[in-house]
Amino acid sequence: MPVAHAQVNEFVPGQVIVKLAPASRTVDAASLRTSVNATVKARFHSIGAELWEIAGIGVPQAIARLQGDPRIVFVEPNYIVHAVDVFPNDEHFADQWNLHNTGQTGGTPDADVDAPEAWTYVTGGDVLVGIIDSGVDWQHVDLAPNIFVNTREIADNRIDDDGNGYIDDVRGWDFVNEDNDPDDDNGHGTHVAGIVAAVGNNAIGVAGVSWSARILPLKFLSAVGSGTTSDAIRAVEYATAMGARLTNNSWGGIGFSLALRSAIDEAAEAGALFVAGAGNAGLNNDVTPFYPASFDLDNVISVASTDHDDERSFFSNYGLTSVDLGAPGSDVISTFPDDRYAIASGTSMAAPHVSGALCLLWTVA
Repeated sequence: MPVAHAQVNEFVPGQVIVKLAPASRTVDAASLRTSVNATVKARFHSIGAELWEIAGIGVPQAIARLQGDPRIVFVEPNYIVHAVDVFPNDEHFADQWNLHNTGQTGGTPDADVDAPEAWTYVTGGDVLVGIIDSGVDWQHVDLAPNIFVNTREIADNRIDDDGNGYIDDVRGWDFVNEDNDPDDDNGHGTHVAGIVAAVGNNAIGVAGVSWSARILPLKFLSAVGSGTTSDAIRAVEYATAMGARLTNNSWGGIGFSLALRSAIDEAAEAGALFVAGAGNAGLNNDVTPFYPASFDLDNVISVASTDHDDERSFFSNYGLTSVDLGAPGSDVISTFPDDRYAIASGTSMAAPHVSGALCLLWTVA
């Protein structure tokens, strides 16, 4: 069951809805409005009521003054109402404690990212997010509708139609094998992509934080989960050139690369954010930096991992000045290659929660 939240009566300041008794005369109505410094803002003809704008007096005081007068049938605030929290019908949503924690895994209720509350305002949008990782199973049933398609490129004609230096790059690029098929032979990138933007409310699998962000697969990690700085730089540059608003980067190491930092800085100049996992060694990044999360750039968002009790995951790196925030990263279910789903842990899982939330923010910005 959904967790109950405290409810507060909200109303529009300076407004009341009033219905006068049928026998009230025009002079009576004018006198009553004068008593609360009111003007008529709207009339509801079918129910014979009016919306009054009042001045110099609060709503509770105005109601107290008018209630009980025989010339008035009723007077009430102009209440503010909200949409009910949105819960998708995805078959594994009940297992996604990270999005809506009811204590289903033994954790603390509401120790989550409050996804249903956010979805009452926005569930998706078409923000382009680069998944710089081990690739993405772009044919996965829960991801395929959200995979980016480069419409400036004609598929399989062996021509660089858009002139970006990559031939037939219809759905991203594989920097490991130097081809246009960034499929995932490791599983890591597919898991990350699902947290960001698995299709929501499709009665299949899981829901991403953003239900309809466009996923740009950029493969630079091999089947064994390792990659080079040079390929990472190319992936960042590609994402920037294609107009990605942000990239998710669930990878890193302790080696400082000025070249990689420069590429991320260039992405910042283009207005792109760079979300990075803080690392999984349980270390203080203020003392032992972990890159790229530890780069001192304004567009880098370093993310630690939290568990189902909203505590730092035991494995997660941390840092008072070098880590920006935490997000769920322990035992998170998400998409996995070949239309499967799997549970995984790490700051690799935490970072895409932030990426998905940023996609929602970009949608309404």
